[in-house]
Amino acid sequence: MLQGLLCAIAEMLLSAAWSAIVRFFGLENVVEIVTAVFGLGCIVIGFTVFVLGGQ
Repeated sequence: MLQGLLCAIAEMLLSAAWSAIVRFFGLENVVEIVTAVFGLGCIVIGFTVFVLGGQ
């Protein structure tokens, strides 16, 4: 339980630091595009593994 609390605190701190860095450099749009491309890539990889794994 303590580990979960510490992980949650660390995650919030890292998220806040990441947001501050992104805003400082003005890269909000770039981060959104990269996140979307990464998500679509994961979907494509998962679909490919599903299709090729069935053979």
